Amino acid sequence: MIHSLRIYPPGAPVAALRVALTLVLALAVAACAGASGTADNNPRPYDEKANARAAIAAALADNPGRKRILLTFGANWCSDSRSLEANYRSAELSPLLEREFKVVHIDVGVMHRNLDLVEEYGNPIDKGIPSVVLLDADGKSLFVNHGALSNAALMKPSAVQRYFERLASDGRVD
Repeated sequence: MIHSLRIYPPGAPVAALRVALTLVLALAVAACAGASGTADNNPRPYDEKANARAAIAAALADNPGRKRILLTFGANWCSDSRSLEANYRSAELSPLLEREFKVVHIDVGVMHRNLDLVEEYGNPIDKGIPSVVLLDADGKSLFVNHGALSNAALMKPSAVQRYFERLASDGRVD
């Protein structure tokens, strides 16, 4: 014997329940759309359609100050990647990055995009994202980070600042 399952209270008008469910769904969709915005407190710098190899080539070619190139591997779904980007944009870290590096964001998606570049630069994502690779002005790899920033959402801004100050001064962070 098959019993029917009621998803509404006995005596409740079905049309009223449909309207209520529609409103709840609309509010949920609106909340998600707002959460995926590009406000400075929720940056989404990783362009899944970008040609990362071309972006690196452009950074190397348009570099009259011969700054080092900072490749940042990450993804917009990753809260640590977005948190690191928020730090990049902060009043404290932004001047250092601007002065010392040309930053290129490389989207790795769910560890399935730009894997040719990941391998080319020593698999910086093997212990998580975000991760950075430092290149000299000619494109030679100077430093590969393996996971030290993969908990960026939990790091204090001062710790992120110190990391990049050390990278700027020493060319590596051990």
